[in-house]
This record gives sequence, structure tokens and C-alpha cells, in this order.
Amino acid sequence: MVKLTFYTKDGCWLCDTAEEMINCYIQKYDIKVIKIAIDSDDDLYELYRFDIPVIEFNDGSTLNGRIKKKDFLNQLNANIE
Repeated sequence: MVKLTFYTKDGCWLCDTAEEMINCYIQKYDIKVIKIAIDSDDDLYELYRFDIPVIEFNDGSTLNGRIKKKDFLNQLNANIE
């Protein structure tokens, strides 16, 4: 199982695109996604407002912004438990 923390915000088209990509691989890679809206917390908003979407993997590595499928799959494979 791969655990991902997905930082997002409503109305963000990059976030929507990243979420669609994640959803394509949920079953194949047994992914558990924890989705967090950054606008629900002032500290998270300040931390990620210019970087969303942000995908944080088990090992603490992250991908953000325009996330390429190749980069996502590489990180996903590196984090398979």
C-alpha cells in the first residue's frame, strides 16, 4: 500500500488534473489518499498556496505544481511498501 497526502484547493485546475491522475492508479497500486484542503487551515494555506497541488509520499518526498505522470509513477514505485 502506498499512502499519499494530497494538498489541494477547490477551483484549482492543476489540483483537479492531479487528482484524476491519482485516481487512475488507486486500485493498481493500492493507494490510500488523504486529501487535505489547504484553505481549511491558515498555516497550510501559507505553506502551500503557491505550490498546489502537492502530493506527499510515504518517504516524505513531494511533487507539486504541474505534476508529470512519469514523475508521479517514479515516486509511486519508490514508495511501494
